[in-house]
Amino acid sequence: MGIFDKLKGEKAEVKKEVEKKAAAVEEKVKTAAELAAERAAAEKKALEEKAAAEKAAAEEAAKKAKEKAAEELKIAEAKLAEKKAANKGFKLDVDGQFGPKSIKAVQHVLGCKEDGILGPETVKAIQKKVGADADGIWGEGTSKALQKFLGVTVDGVAGPETYKAFQKWINKELGF
Repeated sequence: MGIFDKLKGEKAEVKKEVEKKAAAVEEKVKTAAELAAERAAAEKKALEEKAAAEKAAAEEAAKKAKEKAAEELKIAEAKLAEKKAANKGFKLDVDGQFGPKSIKAVQHVLGCKEDGILGPETVKAIQKKVGADADGIWGEGTSKALQKFLGVTVDGVAGPETYKAFQKWINKELGF
């Protein structure tokens, strides 16, 4: 065996050793990649489970909120029906005529003595409601404050336009 044969043999052995080490490294890399993939799959599954749990909780909360809102709506509708029944006799025709029936209805709404007379007590209650000087005397200032409160033309003269708007407001307060 010559020196070239000996070197050739050593080269082959080194090559085998390098290939063996490369295979071991490749196996480690493959194992690490598999572990990383398993870890990623486990994290993905955990996130999906968490998202599903959060979605279920949100759906349950929405369901409860919807049920609560439906119950509150029923209660509100019942109260409105009760209010309408109690106020049935006070409902006004919106005709712009502000006579005893309209006065009695506004007295009912404002908690005054219900006598159908536009006296100082009723005028003061209206003035307080609309933000006028509550002196119990109906004047231009009261008319203007009422018109502003109702969102109609403010001219200081309470006429049919003002009274129609007032009757609509009264009916609304009565639940109609």
